[in-house]
Amino acid sequence: MTEIDALLARARLRRHPDVPADTIPYEDSDYPGYGEDLTRVADARPADPAATRDLRTLCDSLLGALAPGSLRFLTDQLPEPECAWLLGCALHVAGTDEGARFWWQYAAGAGHAPSAYCLSLHHRARGEAHAAAFWYDQTGLDATTDRDTIPVTGTCPPVSCTFDASVPTVLRVLSRLSSPGARRRPLRTDAVTTYVAHAVRRGYARHPGVEIPVPGPRFADRVSSLLTEAAR
Repeated sequence: MTEIDALLARARLRRHPDVPADTIPYEDSDYPGYGEDLTRVADARPADPAATRDLRTLCDSLLGALAPGSLRFLTDQLPEPECAWLLGCALHVAGTDEGARFWWQYAAGAGHAPSAYCLSLHHRARGEAHAAAFWYDQTGLDATTDRDTIPVTGTCPPVSCTFDASVPTVLRVLSRLSSPGARRRPLRTDAVTTYVAHAVRRGYARHPGVEIPVPGPRFADRVSSLLTEAAR
């Protein structure tokens, strides 16, 4: 037995170790912790009603398209990035914004650009300019041109119409077609939204020190069965 083996053999593990929280307080600043008073004055932004409206419109539109098989999970409680994006939208509609933000962060960290866009809108709606700009940069929207072309009939010679098909433009159009929350969602959407919100809130109550949603066992099976049952 080596000297290290002997030391490890005498080591004892505490039954209830005091583990510090693995989180860092969020500050909406280029340089958190420096020039706190000056930063708060210079970077203060009012809440953005347009961002609030756009985010709710986006979430309502996505949830209205939920169908059996559209939510995929890695484990019983951990969704795949695109599923985390959709579940984050469900939490946002249900008023659980903290859980929505963390699932969007999880998906955006895996390179899911739509989740980064939701985070940008979320922080703009709260007046957090630096965070909004950071997540918008992750979307790559400024580096791509998303345009679509449709033919216009009844003209001679034939012509085509090219228009901006980017997500921000589509959201602005949808926002003006209907008020956020006014459109009736399918029954399966309401069922999933209600269940996800309740499961996440119970998870926060069970694990108050954990910030990422912990919905509990059989979460994936329950969500999938709700979508299947409500679609019948």
